[in-house]
Amino acid sequence: MSHTYIADDLTQLIRSFRFDAHPMSILIATFAAMSAYAPEANPALQGRDLYTRDSGAMDKQIIRILGKATTVAAMAYRIRIGRPFNYPRSDLTYTENMLYMLDVFPYLLQVLIIASF
Repeated sequence: MSHTYIADDLTQLIRSFRFDAHPMSILIATFAAMSAYAPEANPALQGRDLYTRDSGAMDKQIIRILGKATTVAAMAYRIRIGRPFNYPRSDLTYTENMLYMLDVFPYLLQVLIIASF
C-alpha cells in the first residue's frame, strides 16, 4: 500500500480549495500536480515513445495513479464536508482504506476487518 500516500505539497494544494469546490476540480488539479513528482514518467521529458518502448514505466504509473486515487478522492470529499483528513493506513486493504479515509461507515469497516480473519 505504499502508493496510497501523497506528498505534503499535494495535501496543501487540496486544502487550498474552498469547501464548495467541485470534487472533480480537486481531482483534476491534484492529478495534474502529481506529474511533477515523477519526471521519469513524463513523455515530454523522456520522449514520446516512452510508454511504447517501456511497458514497465506505464505499469508503474498505473499503479501509482490507482493507489493515490482513493486518497485524493477521500480528501476531496472531506474538504467538501469540512472535516480534517484521514490519512491512509498501511495495515488496511485498498477497500478498507477507502472506507476508513471517507469515515462514512466506521462500523462497516469493523465488519470487513472481522470478516477478513
